[in-house]
Amino acid sequence: MPTGSSENLIIGFDSNEDAAVYRITDETALVQTADYITPMTDDPYLFGQLAAANALSDIYAMGAKPITAINLCNFPGEGIPNEIFSEILNGGASKVLESGAVTVGGHTIKDDELKYGLSVSGIVHPDKVVRNSSIEIGDSLILSKPVGTGVLFNGVKKGALESKWLDRAVQRNVVLNKKASELMLKYDANACTDLTGFGLLGHLNEMVSSNDLSMEINALSVPYFEKAIETSEQGYKPGMSKDTMRSLEKSVSFDSTVSEAYQWLLVDPQTSGGLIISIPEERTDDLLKELKSDDSPEAAIIGKVTEPGHTAIMVVSK
Repeated sequence: MPTGSSENLIIGFDSNEDAAVYRITDETALVQTADYITPMTDDPYLFGQLAAANALSDIYAMGAKPITAINLCNFPGEGIPNEIFSEILNGGASKVLESGAVTVGGHTIKDDELKYGLSVSGIVHPDKVVRNSSIEIGDSLILSKPVGTGVLFNGVKKGALESKWLDRAVQRNVVLNKKASELMLKYDANACTDLTGFGLLGHLNEMVSSNDLSMEINALSVPYFEKAIETSEQGYKPGMSKDTMRSLEKSVSFDSTVSEAYQWLLVDPQTSGGLIISIPEERTDDLLKELKSDDSPEAAIIGKVTEPGHTAIMVVSK
């Protein structure tokens, strides 16, 4: 697909980064992204909040500040009261306001399946863009939110799990990654990405794939939502997890001690998941302490960047 070129394009279509970055001046670059999702909850306001938080996360992962948002709405033409649509938009608007950005418009089309999200623009200094690929040997890897919304959603959908467990996870994930991003910048992290649809290992693979480096991940150090492990043990893995696992066959190795339940949770798709932060070891404890005392109490060191090994990512259980 022809994409065009520009000397001002810092990050474009040909990379695995979380958003595009375009230089406006020597001091300012525009960061652009778009994302939208289907409902994970029956609460329309909460769904709107989740969709907005999810779309804003790409901006935060790049170390940028969101400034404007445009609603993207795929709404059924009949069968759903207009009040539901209003609640979705109000939920989204609440998170945009919380981020400090402004909602400047939107576009709606008719669709049999309800979907909602946003196109978000942000700003960052061109020399201070945080990429997902700039990891360094010895870096600690920190995850700021728990994992497991995909299996919880599937468990609820199949009638095997009470919805309250999913609701609790959604309530956690509507928390913006704003504070985590600010702290990541404060402690001068080397790299960052946000955890969404490709699961933890999928996004870690994006971080390591353009480097001649490896990672070691401890499955037992990863934070998981309550009931996520039990639900995974019962086999309620989303279809997207299977696709991700298949795509990682040549990149990821699991130690024999890592159970299947944990393996599947590590590729579990997330919606508005946490930030994965790669930071030099000497600054790790200070960052982790502030994350935990702020709005990321579950934040944890989940692994490290290592010298090149026989596989890009080695998952252990210890």
